[in-house]
Amino acid sequence: MRKPSRPALLMAALLAVTATGTTGAGISQATPAATTIATPAATTAATTSAETLTQSAAFTADTTCTTIPTENRTDAGGAVKACTRVQPVSAEKSGATSRQPAAPSPPAAGITAAAADDPSGDGTTSEFEPDADDPEPPEPSCAVANEGQWTWSRTGGMCLRGVIVKYTLYNAQSVPIGTGDIEVNSTLATSYKTLDLKETITAKLINVSGDVKSLTVRMKVSCGAGCKTVTQQPWFATTLVPQQQVSGSTKYSGDSFATDTTRSSFRTSYAMYVTMPGATPIDENASWSSPADGEIRCDKEQPRLRGCVIPTDDLPVLSYSRSHEKYGIVVPIYEEIMQRRGTNILHAVDQDQANTNRAATCTPFTNIHPNTSGADSCDEFPMASTKEGGQDGSLCAELTPQVVNNVWSAPATWPDRPTTGTETCLRLHISQRANSSAGGVLGSLRKYQRLVNNDPFRIEFTA
Repeated sequence: MRKPSRPALLMAALLAVTATGTTGAGISQATPAATTIATPAATTAATTSAETLTQSAAFTADTTCTTIPTENRTDAGGAVKACTRVQPVSAEKSGATSRQPAAPSPPAAGITAAAADDPSGDGTTSEFEPDADDPEPPEPSCAVANEGQWTWSRTGGMCLRGVIVKYTLYNAQSVPIGTGDIEVNSTLATSYKTLDLKETITAKLINVSGDVKSLTVRMKVSCGAGCKTVTQQPWFATTLVPQQQVSGSTKYSGDSFATDTTRSSFRTSYAMYVTMPGATPIDENASWSSPADGEIRCDKEQPRLRGCVIPTDDLPVLSYSRSHEKYGIVVPIYEEIMQRRGTNILHAVDQDQANTNRAATCTPFTNIHPNTSGADSCDEFPMASTKEGGQDGSLCAELTPQVVNNVWSAPATWPDRPTTGTETCLRLHISQRANSSAGGVLGSLRKYQRLVNNDPFRIEFTA
């Protein structure tokens, strides 16, 4: 796993130097800003959280043949058999699955339970609510690079582009006497805030030959266990002439959860009926399904919204900025702790476990500004809403980040409890505003990326 990047020189001596010069008491560094942390861009990891990372899989070709009923053979130019092959527009362009372009005790007076990190006052902590500074994500869109492939991203839906349904008529001697090529494209949109999935499907007759002058096309869709097909047919039977197309929408619902479950994963399936005009379709003669690597996952595990994503090999990215106005003061020590832990991967847990984790790290907690509302709160790291959170608070470094005379430092809160320089967790004394904002960044990722229990994500730090 790639470790989180950090300034190589700025952080080199942080474990032993403090604002007062006392070895082992905390950490400090110079900062060019009076109240925020700004690190030169040259030392900053590349930001990838805003990118839409897609995954793709080649479309699998398939051929089906059916006997033409005797009463329809005259209209079919005497043909006795019709074969339909589903294949990419350019088979040679289709490749394998690929990715395109997360101690001594303080004084007894004033000891209280940790201040609740619950901005909305309804029992939901900021790590489960989006930060107010984070805008709504863009509407799902399908970015497709290659013909003949399925392409999808975690929040951007799934596309199929450039698939050909090739219809061929054969006479009694098994000689082809006519063909028709139908190009099919589809776009399925997921949403972080609803279990409804909508898909647009288009079929276009791009060319014909021989006894095939036009074709009648009908289509049905379905989805696997955990899903309900609301609208099965994007259109009714429609006869197309060359260069004519038909387009329509289908709808699925991911709310068919099995008993005592909170999520489901499923694929979508497609059946196309292609006949000569006037003929009655008996069985579908072209069918395909979405790829196994691109299962849609719907869940009801978040406090407010239910929704769906399509997990990919690329992990969601939690990005913290050192220069952020509200929470920037905590980022250097977050970064240091992740470096000590030797990984940049964390795993989400649910609200109940987060409450347990927070209590383990932050209770009891002494408010160092008891007479000023919101001036002090316990900020635990790794976050309570991660599997890595919930460490015994007595084993964590208890620090008070601050900026004095343009120098950022995080000295030990209690002089008789210095840090060892080896702790892998934190109890920070910071304002409630900074605490809620830092937690809200994870809340935004959790909401918009539909993080559920045990989902991994990657954490990065930027300027």
